Amino acid sequence: MAPDPFAAFYDRAFGEVYRYLSHAVLGNRALAEDLTQETFAAIAGALNDGRAEAQSMPWVMGVARHKLIDHYRRCEGQRRQLALAWASGYGHEDGQVDDLGGAEPSRVVELLAELSPIHRLVLALRYLDDMTVDEIAIAIDKSVHATESLLVRARRALTRSLQENVS
Repeated sequence: MAPDPFAAFYDRAFGEVYRYLSHAVLGNRALAEDLTQETFAAIAGALNDGRAEAQSMPWVMGVARHKLIDHYRRCEGQRRQLALAWASGYGHEDGQVDDLGGAEPSRVVELLAELSPIHRLVLALRYLDDMTVDEIAIAIDKSVHATESLLVRARRALTRSLQENVS
C-alpha cells in the first residue's frame, strides 16, 4: 500500500508549525496544540480543494500565522464584550457584584486581561452567555460548589482590581 502523501507531509511539517505556535503563545501547550490542529485541518481542506500550494512550508506557516491572529482577535473580542457587559451593569442584578465605580469599558478590558484565564472564562459564561452555575460547572468539568467558588473569586478579583486602579 502506497504511503499517504498528506501523512508524510504532516510528519515533516508538524514540528515546525507546533514550535512556531508554541513560541507565539508563550509555551501554552494546550493552546499550541489546538492551533496546530486548526492549521492542519485548514491544510487538509485546502488539499481536498486541489490547492497544491497547501503542501509548501511558506503557505503552511502563513496558515498557522492566520490561526494565531484569529485566536487573539477572538480573545480580544470576548474581553471587550465582557467588559462592556460588566461596565453597563449586566449581571449586577444578582447582588453578587460590587459597584465598579463607573469604570470605563476600556479599563475593565485591561483589568480582565490580568485575571486568570479560568476567572475570565467563568465570568464570560455567567454574564455573557447567561449560563447558570450548574451549566457552567458541566461546561468546565467542575463541581457546582467549585464553580460557585470560582465565580465569587473572579468577581472579587475584578472588583478589587478596579477599586485599586481607580483610587
